[in-house]
Amino acid sequence: MTRDDILANREWRSVLESMPVIQRFFAGDPDSHGINSLLHGMAIYIEKMFDHVDRGNPFIWYNLGFNSELVYALGGACPLPIEMLGVLHNLLGDIDVSLDFIDGAQAAGMPPDCCSADKIAVGAIHRGLYPPPACCVGINTPCDAQVASTQVMAELSGAPFFVVDVPYYHDNDTVTHVAAQLRELIPFLEQHTGCKLDWGRLRHACDLSNQMTQNIWEWLEWRKHTPLAQSSKLVAFTLILQILFTGSEEGVAISEGLLREARERTRRGERFFEERVRAIWYQDPVWTDMQIYDWFERDLGLTVPVDVFGYYANEGLIDTSTNESMLHGLARKLANCHPMARQFRGSIDVYVRDFMHLVEAWNADCCIFAGHIACKHAWGGIGLFKEACRRADIPLLIFEFDMFDPRITPYEDIYFEVERFVNEIVYPKKLRGRSA
Repeated sequence: MTRDDILANREWRSVLESMPVIQRFFAGDPDSHGINSLLHGMAIYIEKMFDHVDRGNPFIWYNLGFNSELVYALGGACPLPIEMLGVLHNLLGDIDVSLDFIDGAQAAGMPPDCCSADKIAVGAIHRGLYPPPACCVGINTPCDAQVASTQVMAELSGAPFFVVDVPYYHDNDTVTHVAAQLRELIPFLEQHTGCKLDWGRLRHACDLSNQMTQNIWEWLEWRKHTPLAQSSKLVAFTLILQILFTGSEEGVAISEGLLREARERTRRGERFFEERVRAIWYQDPVWTDMQIYDWFERDLGLTVPVDVFGYYANEGLIDTSTNESMLHGLARKLANCHPMARQFRGSIDVYVRDFMHLVEAWNADCCIFAGHIACKHAWGGIGLFKEACRRADIPLLIFEFDMFDPRITPYEDIYFEVERFVNEIVYPKKLRGRSA
C-alpha cells in the first residue's frame, strides 16, 4: 500500500482536510493548550504514519488495551491501534464515517450487541483502510468485548498474531505473568518486523512514558480544584494518550499541554460557567459529540472533573534500572493502571473502590453511569454498584447508550435524563446539605 492508495479513500482524505480546519478553529483560543496539543500530536502521528508508508516500514496493529512503548523501542516500526480511524472521525466531527464502519461490521457478521469500539475497528479493517501489518498484537483488556476485535484483526489481516493474556487478578503474580509474555513478545516483534529492539531505546521510551504519567497525575490533581476551571470533556483524552502516544515525545507534549491549561486557568480563577454540581462520569464518554459536556456546563452547571477513561491510577512509575524492571513496569501498567483495564476485569470490588476514591478525592456530588449497551462486565455488577452508592448516600443516574452510535440513545434523551437528575435530585440535595 502506498500513500496514494491510502489517500484514494475518502475516509483518509476527510481526516487530512478536516484536521487543519479544526486546528485553526481551536487556535483561536491560545489558552486552550490541552485540545491544541492533542490536535498537534495527532497531526504529527498521521504525518509520521504516511512517512512510514513511503519508507516501506513495518506496521504493528494492536487493540486499545495495549501500550506503544515496545513498538517505539523497535525504532523503525509504526504503532497502529485498530480503533484509531473511527475515533479520529468522531473527534473531528465526522460521525457518519464511524457509523459506516459500525454498519459495515454488522453487515459482515458482527453481532449488534458487540461494542461499537470493536465495530469501528472491524469496519475500518474490513474495508482495507489501514496499511497492512507485519504482525498483530492482541490483548484481552480493557474488557472482554475486546477479544472479538482481536480475533477479527488476526483473521482479516492474515498476519502473524501474538496474544497477551492479562488474568482477572490484581496481584504481583499477574504482573509477573504479563511481564513474561512481554519478554516473549520481543523476539516475535523482531522476527516479523525485521527491526531489532534496542534496550537503550526502550529505556528512553520508558522515561518518556514516565514523564507523561507524571504530567497526567499532576493534571488530575489540578482538576480536583473547586470549581473546575477546565473543560469537562478533556479528561477522557487520557485513554488516547496511553494507547497511541505513551513512550513518545508527542505524548509528553500533549500531557504538558493538558497540565499547563488546567494549572494556568485555575491560578487565574477563570470561570466559563457556574459550577453547581460535580459528577463522576463512571462509564463511557459520549464520543459521538463531546460538545454535550459544554451543554452540561453552560446550561446545568454540571462539571465532570474525572471519569473512567481519564483516571490513571498512581501505581508507581516504570523502573528503568534493568531490562527486567522495565518489562515488569510495562506489565504493571497494562494490568493495574490502564484506564478500564484496571476496573473492567475481575471482581466488581476494584470498580467500586476506585469509584469511591474518585468521589472523595475529586469532591463529587453524584455519579452518572452512562452505560454502554455492550459493557456487560459493568451491567453485570450494576446491582452491587447501586447498593454501594446507596450506602454511601451518593445520588446515582443510570441510563443506556452507545458511545459511538447516537442512534441507540439520541443526544436529546441523554440531555433530558441528566437535566432532570441534576435539577430535581442532585442540586436540591446539595442545597439541603448546605442549610443543615
